[in-house]
Amino acid sequence: MRHAETGAASDGSRSTGPSSRNSSLPGCCPGLPSSANSHSGQRAALTILSLVSLLQRASLCRLSYRHTSVILAVGSPTLAAFSLALTAVNTRWANTRFSAIEYPNHENAAKALIHLQQVPLRLTTRNGLLASLIVLPENDLWWECVVDRLEQTHTWTVAAATSIAWVLIAFIFTVIDSFMNLGYNINSNGQGVGSLWLWLVPIVVGWLWIPVCSYDKLRATIDRANDLAFVAAPNADAPRRAYDISRTQAIRIYNKKKVFNQDAARAAPVFNYARIWEWSSVVETIAQGFEHADWKARRHLPVDSRREWAHPEDKRPMDNHDNRTGTIAQVQAYCGFPIQGDEEFVQPVPPGMWKRIFVASAFAIGLQWATTGSAVIIVLFTPTTGLGCRSGSYILYGATSTLIWFAQLLSSYLAHYAKERHDRGDIPRAESKSANWAKNLATFLRRLSVLAAACNTISVILACVFQFSNFYNTCYCNASVLGRGFAHAYVIIDRDTGYYNGPMKAAWVGGVVLASGSVVLFLFFLHLMLDPSFS
Repeated sequence: MRHAETGAASDGSRSTGPSSRNSSLPGCCPGLPSSANSHSGQRAALTILSLVSLLQRASLCRLSYRHTSVILAVGSPTLAAFSLALTAVNTRWANTRFSAIEYPNHENAAKALIHLQQVPLRLTTRNGLLASLIVLPENDLWWECVVDRLEQTHTWTVAAATSIAWVLIAFIFTVIDSFMNLGYNINSNGQGVGSLWLWLVPIVVGWLWIPVCSYDKLRATIDRANDLAFVAAPNADAPRRAYDISRTQAIRIYNKKKVFNQDAARAAPVFNYARIWEWSSVVETIAQGFEHADWKARRHLPVDSRREWAHPEDKRPMDNHDNRTGTIAQVQAYCGFPIQGDEEFVQPVPPGMWKRIFVASAFAIGLQWATTGSAVIIVLFTPTTGLGCRSGSYILYGATSTLIWFAQLLSSYLAHYAKERHDRGDIPRAESKSANWAKNLATFLRRLSVLAAACNTISVILACVFQFSNFYNTCYCNASVLGRGFAHAYVIIDRDTGYYNGPMKAAWVGGVVLASGSVVLFLFFLHLMLDPSFS
C-alpha cells in the first residue's frame, strides 16, 4: 500500500496529487484522525431510532408477529416497499373494478375488500350464500357494518406527524452539517447513513395513509357482520339468518395456518404481498357477481323472473325490495353462479395481476436502490475514492434486501400453487408431486428469507455503528483497498481543497437529490394509487 506524499516537490513547486501531513495514529497509518463527527453521527443515529420506532408503532407493533414483521421490513426494505406499493396498486384496481357498476352496495363492497387486504379471505358461493349477500336488500346492513367499523381506524396523530417532521429536520441538518465540516473527518459524517435509511419515510407515511387494523379488529368486524347476514330460502319463503342454516359464511377470514403459507395468514401489512393471489380472486369473484346483477337490473329484470319490474317513485328501481328478492336458485342465477346447491364456483384469476406485481416491484426496487445507491455514491466519491468497507457494506445490504424480496415473492407464488392443488383434492398423481415439491420449496425459501433478513438487519445496524466509531478508521478501509487493490490503494492525510472538494461536493449533492427525489416520487405514486378520483 502506498501513501500520498507530503507538501511541495523538490523544486519548490506544489505537487498536483494528494497531499499529506506527517502525524501519527497508534496502530494505523500516520495522520489519520481518531475523532468522529459527533454532531452528524448523533443526528443520524436519532433519525434511525426515530424512524424504526415510528415504523413499529404505526404499522407493525399493533399486530401479531411484530418481531418477524420488523425484521423483514428493516432487513428487506424492498419487500416492505413492495407490499406497500402492491397494496396501493390493488386499491386502485379494486376501485376501478367496481367503478362501472351501479348495483346497490357496489361502493361499500369495494371499500370493504380494500380494507380486508390484511387477512386471508375465503368465499363460499354454494347454497346461495355469496349471491344472497350481493342481491338481498336484507344484507345492505352487512356491507355497511363492515365499512363503518373498518373506516373508524385513525392512523394520523400529532405524535406521528411530529416524529416524521423531526426525521426530516434531522436529515436536513445532517446534510448541512456535512457540507459545513468538509475537513472534519468526512468519512464519519451522517449523510450517507441518513440517505441509506431514508426509505423509511415513505414506508411509514404510506402505512399512515392506508388504515392498518389489528387482526382481532378485522376478525371481530367480519364475525359481527356475519351475525347480520341473510340467505335466500329454497322456495318463496322470506330470507333466513345465514347462521341458522350453516356455520359457513359467504365471506370469512381463513385462520388455518399451513406451514407453507404462514405468511398469508399473518395480518401485518408487510405480508400483504403473500395474499395477492387469493385476495385478487376474491375481489374478481365478487365483482363478477355484482356485474351480472347490475347487467340484469339495467335491463329491468328482477331476481324473481315471475314478477314484473317495479318502478317506485321514492327510490331507484335497483334499490326496490321487490326487484331484489328471490329463491336460492334465482339469486344464484342472477349473479351468474352455479344453480346446483353444493357446486362451488371456480374463482377466477383476474387479468392484469402480473402487471400490478411488476409496477409495484419497479417502484419498490427503485426506492431501495435510489436510497442505497445515494449512500454508496456519497461514500464512493469521498476520498479516498473507490469501493471500500463503507460502500461495500451498503451494497451488500441493498443486494441482500433485493434477493429477500425475490425469494419471498417466489415463495408466496409456490405456496399459492400448492394450496390451490391441495384444496382441489382430486388432482392427478403427477400434479400432486409437483404440489408437494412447491410446498417444500416455499417453506424453505420463507424460512431462509427470514434468516437472511435477520442477518441483514444486524449487518446494517453494525455498519452504521462502525461508520460513527473508529472501527472503519483503518488503513484498509480508508484506502479503499476493496476497489483499488493493495497495489494502488493510498490514504489521504491532508486534502488539497481544490483537488478534491469539487468532485466530492458534486457527488454528495447528487446523492442527496437522488435519495430525496426517490422518496418524493414514491409518495406521489402512492397518492395517485390511493386517490379514488384517479381510478
